[in-house]
Amino acid sequence: MAHPYQCIQVCKPDPQNQEKWMILGACGPNVVSCISNGITAIWPMQNDRFKEDDPKEPPGKKLKLANPTEERPNVSQMLVSSDSQYLVTVTAEDKCVHVFHITADGHLQELTQRSMPKRPCAITLTADNSTILCADKFGDVYALPLLPSPEEAEVLPKPATEAAEATPQKTFIPAATPLTVHSGRNRKALEAQLKQATQQMKTKEPLKFKHELLLGHVSMLTDIAYATVDPQEAGRQPRNYILTADRDEHIRISRGAPQSHIIEGFCQGHQEFVSKLCLIKPGLLVSGGGDSHLFVWDWLNCQLLKRIDVKNRVLDFFKDHPQYIATLEGQEEINIAISGLWAIPGGESKESVLVACEGVPALFHFMITIGQADPDVCHVLPLVGNPLDFAMLDLALDGIIAVVSVDNVHEPGSTSSRRQGDRPSRLQLFKINSSERWESYSGMTETLQWFSCEAPGGRAAGGEATAPGQVTVEDMSAGAGEKVMRDLLYGVENLRKRAGADE
Repeated sequence: MAHPYQCIQVCKPDPQNQEKWMILGACGPNVVSCISNGITAIWPMQNDRFKEDDPKEPPGKKLKLANPTEERPNVSQMLVSSDSQYLVTVTAEDKCVHVFHITADGHLQELTQRSMPKRPCAITLTADNSTILCADKFGDVYALPLLPSPEEAEVLPKPATEAAEATPQKTFIPAATPLTVHSGRNRKALEAQLKQATQQMKTKEPLKFKHELLLGHVSMLTDIAYATVDPQEAGRQPRNYILTADRDEHIRISRGAPQSHIIEGFCQGHQEFVSKLCLIKPGLLVSGGGDSHLFVWDWLNCQLLKRIDVKNRVLDFFKDHPQYIATLEGQEEINIAISGLWAIPGGESKESVLVACEGVPALFHFMITIGQADPDVCHVLPLVGNPLDFAMLDLALDGIIAVVSVDNVHEPGSTSSRRQGDRPSRLQLFKINSSERWESYSGMTETLQWFSCEAPGGRAAGGEATAPGQVTVEDMSAGAGEKVMRDLLYGVENLRKRAGADE
């Protein structure tokens, strides 16, 4: 059975044919693509370095440590440029930012990969698609050119760094070797020592590509947004802003480069971590995280406009669906963690936002009213599994189509219990009807059959076995692999500070 898609994106890669669409999904370490004409592909292409056995090696010669090159890093972030020409991904374990060109026929061509000093946790692009803004877990935001010019491909290190590099570094030699270690636990410990020593050597190397440190927080960053505001006075240039959120309940409003060191203000009011930011219109920001409410801001003036109750909507959903009631049993306090916020196109008087909560098998569509006495309307969209990601595709005939990636591995309403029996499709499709409600959409089901149910890994209807190097649920079913998959799919609730933890 195939690994669920932890990230999905949609685009229209051919500027001359806006009817042609493309869906991209991150499935463990793989990027899978499907075009409207049915052509599918997987990146990276498989090669011999993922073969499990070496035919030249005599069986039983000696104990061997696991080859670290066989473990490809998982994709943790995906972003498509607004012109649908480039895909930016982040791989978690190696802290690498990859940039791909999306060809008109839907193929991916990797252009660059740049390893960051700390693990990126959020990325966005500037309005002109020229710069990647990369926020990391240590609170820093870097600016990287989307497409480095040849002369900018490498930045010479400072003289002090050159001198340090000129000094030969002492090679790490562990006290034990694969020949002297026999137990499984000791082999794992030796592998960890070698891996840690390699990572420490890498962190001392300077970044050999153009980059600029724009700003920093004292806490782990969780999300980043970029906004451009048109001037109210004629003759003035538009002003750019960088909005950042962190684990310490802060939302900071900073000016865009080159004045990103100037802080315009803070949006204060959250009592728990802030995990998601969503600009639903140029001056309107919706934020959510570990609190029971969404917060709606006039972010230019750092003013809180309203709070929207989400927790009670989630509790009502569980009460209306008794099959999930076991999720609430044994819990002294029910907490929610916002894992996704997406702006939905709407009318001038009402703004819409779609909300996903970690471990809740539903999406909540809030129609927000600002400055009116009408209450906010919420439509609940039940799913066959916990939502992982969401994307929108605008079709000429059918309008806005919602593409939802769902967890086909864990039980709905749970982030740890595995499903028993048949697993559902990894995608669900919806569209908005004339009553402004979501309904199931089947217009793309046949085209997405392979993408949704079979790729990559698993066993297709024709009986083809999993290709070497592709990741399936069974590959990650035991021990550390299961934990890696849970951390990849569900990490928002872990941001919550526990009682007694250091502030």
